[in-house]
Amino acid sequence: MKIFSFKNTVILMMFILMSSCFTGIENTKKITEKDVAKVVLSQGSSSGAETLYNKLSVDSFPAWEKGRRFFVVDKNISRVFTPSVNYDLDTLQLTGKVLRYLGYEESSVLDNEPKVNLIFSDGINEYYYASGKTVEEIKRKKLMLSVPFMVDLALVDEYRRQLVGKEFYIRTSIWYNANGEMIPGRKFINVKIKDVLPGDKVFPLSVSFVSSDGTAANVYMSTKQSSVQNRLFDNLFSEKDIRQNYSSISDETWTNIVNGNVAIDMTKEECRLALGTPNNIQERPTYDGLQEYWFYSDGMYLVFFDGLLKQYRK
Repeated sequence: MKIFSFKNTVILMMFILMSSCFTGIENTKKITEKDVAKVVLSQGSSSGAETLYNKLSVDSFPAWEKGRRFFVVDKNISRVFTPSVNYDLDTLQLTGKVLRYLGYEESSVLDNEPKVNLIFSDGINEYYYASGKTVEEIKRKKLMLSVPFMVDLALVDEYRRQLVGKEFYIRTSIWYNANGEMIPGRKFINVKIKDVLPGDKVFPLSVSFVSSDGTAANVYMSTKQSSVQNRLFDNLFSEKDIRQNYSSISDETWTNIVNGNVAIDMTKEECRLALGTPNNIQERPTYDGLQEYWFYSDGMYLVFFDGLLKQYRK
């Protein structure tokens, strides 16, 4: 009777273990955003120190002088200007034009606090942008006041002055052509900066370069004043050859990394270098052990076992 009970106990334990392996629900470990963030931090500048180019800035309102130039990057600029009898906001075509800052006036509506209205001109009409802030509030909080859908050309000029003619190693394979269309890119190769131009409504700067293989392209870049800061200079470029930090990686594997490709038996670090940090990481138990799944936003996923890539789907 004791033997029978022991056998049944063993069978029951095996069934529970097998069930958990098959479902993978209770035992699937999901990596948190903090865990992923740790990996993202390791993708910063190779020295760990923020470069001068990452911190470039220009003076903000109310230090603007009259005549300061702003480039309109999107047609939705008409949605942020105050309506006027002098023009029709629905048919206003300002994209690609340069507006000049004429100054500001203060007006109050409900709370009797004078709010700043910035005034711009294209040489024909004057356009008003209601900031919703008082001068005192802007100064006290040191707010970097900006107008949506416009890029401060003083900022473009400063980056152009600091970057053009210099060589760096590019960290991203997300490249664009002169028409703003995405093209195949390579990462961790030498590039020479040719120009800095106004970007788009999300990223204020477009950095043009020529790669070591002669390809002309550009990348969109954010600044410390941008609302989105995941494409700062240090995220996109390095002053040092990144290859030197990975002497243990074979030339064949490094070629895959440069071209954004992965291959069976690449390590997790090599895959991260090739594809970037995944959006989601999960650990799943199997008969053979623990497998780690990396999921990317484009539908690609990688499967690791014992730290090596064993399966992937593009």
